[in-house]
Amino acid sequence: MDAGADNFTQLADKSLTADIKIATWCPTMDLLALSTADGQLCLHRLNWQRLWAVSPESPVTSLCWRPDGKVLACGYEDGYISLLDVENGETMQRGKMVAGVASAIGWVEEQADNVIPEGSLAYQARTARFCQAPVSATPAPGSAPRQVYAESRADHQQPQWPVLPKRLDMMCVASGSALSIATFGLFPLAGLDVSPVANKPAAQTQVSIVKATMTPDLNQLYLLWFESRQGNSSGHLSLTICDTTTLADRRRELHMLAQIATYTMSLLNGAESSLAGAEQQWTDAMKVLDDKLQAMQRLMQDHGKEDASPRDEFQALLASGSLSPAMHQFLTSTLGESGVKKLSKAMDSAVGSIGNILVDHLQPSIQAAAFKLNELHSLAKCTRQLEPLGLQQEPLAAAQELCERLLVRAETLRMGVCQAGVQYRHFFAWLLRTVRRLNDDNPSAATEAAAIKVDPSYVAAFLHGQFCTDMVGPELKAVTSTQPALESLLAAIELTSPLKTLMAILGNDSSSYTSLPSSATIRHMLQHTVQLCTGAFARSPTAISTTIKPLTHLALASKTPFPPAASIWVPTAHATDLLHNSTASEGEGQPCVCFLAQKARGQQHLGLLRVAPTPPASQRHQPHLHFTMMEACLVTTPSHESIVDFAFYKAGQIALLLKDKSRVSHGGSASCRLVIFSLSDVPFMLLDRYSNGTNQLSQHVFEACLKDGAVCDLPDALRQRSSTYGQVQGPLAVSGSRGVACVPSGKQRAVVYDLVEDEDEPGEVDDRMDNEDE
Repeated sequence: MDAGADNFTQLADKSLTADIKIATWCPTMDLLALSTADGQLCLHRLNWQRLWAVSPESPVTSLCWRPDGKVLACGYEDGYISLLDVENGETMQRGKMVAGVASAIGWVEEQADNVIPEGSLAYQARTARFCQAPVSATPAPGSAPRQVYAESRADHQQPQWPVLPKRLDMMCVASGSALSIATFGLFPLAGLDVSPVANKPAAQTQVSIVKATMTPDLNQLYLLWFESRQGNSSGHLSLTICDTTTLADRRRELHMLAQIATYTMSLLNGAESSLAGAEQQWTDAMKVLDDKLQAMQRLMQDHGKEDASPRDEFQALLASGSLSPAMHQFLTSTLGESGVKKLSKAMDSAVGSIGNILVDHLQPSIQAAAFKLNELHSLAKCTRQLEPLGLQQEPLAAAQELCERLLVRAETLRMGVCQAGVQYRHFFAWLLRTVRRLNDDNPSAATEAAAIKVDPSYVAAFLHGQFCTDMVGPELKAVTSTQPALESLLAAIELTSPLKTLMAILGNDSSSYTSLPSSATIRHMLQHTVQLCTGAFARSPTAISTTIKPLTHLALASKTPFPPAASIWVPTAHATDLLHNSTASEGEGQPCVCFLAQKARGQQHLGLLRVAPTPPASQRHQPHLHFTMMEACLVTTPSHESIVDFAFYKAGQIALLLKDKSRVSHGGSASCRLVIFSLSDVPFMLLDRYSNGTNQLSQHVFEACLKDGAVCDLPDALRQRSSTYGQVQGPLAVSGSRGVACVPSGKQRAVVYDLVEDEDEPGEVDDRMDNEDE
C-alpha cells in the first residue's frame, strides 16, 4: 500500500494537562478512560467531552472495563481495586485483592451459550418474598445533614431489591507472581502463584504477571509473565495456560454461591455503614450538649464551687427548687430559652435520625442477611455439589446464629434510643419551664396553666443514668463497652414476653464460634458477623485454587527488556459466534498472544501465537488444550522503523504504532504512522515438532520461528494513517467494538482516529459525533 495514503479519519486532536499513563476504551460505548501522570482518572466521550474526573489517593496502576461497559475497574499501587460507576465515577465497591501493586486486570464474561436457562436453577432467590428491602442510600459519617433521616420517611423512594446478574463474570487481578480471581465484583473465587512454574529459587529471580485473562467458556486461564534475575534489566517472557474447567463445570453452583455471598456481604457492609452514620449523628448531638455543660462547669468554678458537678446542681434544683448563683446565671444568661430549644431540637433530631436508620436500613439489612445465611447453610447441608467449592456448614451456622442475635440486639437498641429520647425530652422540657419561670417574676394563672407538663420521675431517672453515663453512644462505637449501659437504660421498659424470650435465647447463649463478651456492643457484634462471613466464604477460594493446574507452558522469548510489551486477545462473550462462523477469516475467533522481541543486533520482531484453527490430527480429539495445537510466526518491521506500541483491534487484526528511527538518528523530525494488518495475511507455523514429551517446548517460540523461517515482513494489504506529529508514544488505545483509536502524540496531546472509515456509510462518522454531542 502507498505509504502516503491515509485510511483513517482524524476525529479529534486535543491537548492534555499531563502525559497519559493508561488508556482504555469502553467495549460498548464511545468512552475513553484515561489515567494521567498528574494522578487524575477521567472519562471522555468521543468528542472529548469530559464526563467526570477523580483524583485517587493511591496511584492508578491498571484499568479494565467490565464487558458490558457499565463499570470501570481501577487497580492501585496499594493493591486495592475500585469499581467505578461509568455514569458518575462514584465508587460502587472497593477492596484489597492483592498484597502488592495491582499491575494487571482482566475481566471476561461467560459466553451466552454457557448461561443457565431461566427456571433451570435449583436455587431461586426468595428473599424479596419474606424480607423488606433496605433503603439503599445511607449517608456516610459527616456527609449528610442531621435532618436527613429526621424528615418524613414518605420522601424516600420505595426501596427495591437489586437485579441479580444472569452471567458469571471473572476478574483476574495480578500482582507480581500472584493472581487473584473474583466474580460479581470483588467476591474472591481463587488464587494462584506462577513462581513454581519458573522452577527457580525465588531469591534469585523476580516473576511478574504482565497480562491475565480467561476464555469466555471459562475453561482456560491465559497468563503472560516475565522472569528476570535480580539486577538484570531483561529477562524471559513466557505464556502459561491453566486448566480452569472446574469453574466451567461448577458455574451453576458458583453463580448461586457468589449471588448469595456477594449480596450478604453488601447487606452487612451497608449495615455497618448505617451504624457509622448513626454514631456520627449521636456524637454531633452530644457535642452540642457537652459544650453547654462545660460552660456551666466553668461558671461553677468561677463562683468557688470546684467540687460540685452540673448533675449535683440539677438534682438540687429538682429536689428543692433552690438555685445557686452559678445555676441562675447559666439558665438565664448562658443558656436561655433559645439555648434550651436548640439543645432539645438537636437531640430530638438525632434520636429521630437514628431511629429511622435502625428501622429503614439496619434492621431490614440484618434480617435479609440472616435469611440469606440461612439459605446458604441449608444448601451446604443438603447439597453435595457445594462440597468441592469448600462451603462448610459450621462457619455458616455460626454466622447465621450471630446474625440472628444481632437482629434482636438491633431491636433492643431501637428501644433504648427511644427511651433515651423520652428522657432527654422530659429533661429539656423541665429546663425550659424553669427558664421561663425565672424570666417571669409574677407568672399569671394562665401562664401556669399553659406550662409544660413534666414527669419528675423521668427527669430523676435521666439525672441518675443517661446524664452521668451515655448509654447509647458506646453501643454505636466499634469497641467493646466496659459497661452494660444499654441494659440499664432498658430496665424501665416493659419488654414483651416474646422479646424477653429471644433475648434470653439469642442474646446470652452462644456457640464456640460466636462467643462474645457480654459487654459487646452492637457495632462489635456486627463486625464479628462480617468476620465470620468473610472466613466462611474464604474457604471457597482455597478449595477452588487447588483445582487450577498449569496445562501448557511456552517460553516466548529471552532477553526481553522490562517492562515487556505483550498482550492477550480472547473472543468476548458477545463475539463467540466467530468460533463457529463460516464466513469469518481463518483463525479470527481463536485466542491470540502478541509480544515484542528482538535479535541481538536490535532488529525488532512482533511475535504472534495463537490456537491453531485446524489442529494436528493427533490432537483433534484431545479434551484439553496442548501446545502442539498452537501455531506461531514473527512479523518484521522495516529496518528504519521501530514499534512504539501495539494492540489487538478486531478478531484477527492487530494495530501497530510505528516511528521512523532513521530520521531521529540524523536529527530530523520523525515520521510516525498507525497501521492495521490481518492475521490471515501472516504465515503461521505449527509448534508440534518442538515437543519434548512434556507440556513445554524444547526451545523458545521466538527461536523456533527464526529457525524454521516463520518470519515475514509487514503484509502489503494493510491500512494506515500517518501522524501529523513527529513524536508519538504509548499507550496505544484501540477499540475493536467501537472502531476507534487514541494515540498520545506530540507534547501532551491525544489524537483520536476513526478506524472503520472505509466500512462506514457516507455520513456515519458525523452521525456518531452528533450522537455523542446529544
